[in-house]
Amino acid sequence: MGSRLVQLRRRHNLNQTQLGELCGVTRAAVSQWEKGFSTPEISKLIKLRSNLVFSLDWLIAGEEEVAPSPIKERREAERRQLNRRLSDRLNNAL
Repeated sequence: MGSRLVQLRRRHNLNQTQLGELCGVTRAAVSQWEKGFSTPEISKLIKLRSNLVFSLDWLIAGEEEVAPSPIKERREAERRQLNRRLSDRLNNAL
């Protein structure tokens, strides 16, 4: 799973800190996952999946990833952008 996490992170142009922020863990935790020293909890993978477009089957089992449709991918990107804007506004309001 570690090498697929690296692929996923690089595909989305994220560093380990940014990937960790998406699922609520530290850069060190992401590093441990990528090196295969530990594995993420399912709840962390679900959080990650809610922010990035990928197949959990591919990430967990290495099964061939089916590319999402362009429409689905665009909707996912729009949803992530909206979530980021809302999060930024909430952080600025506090």
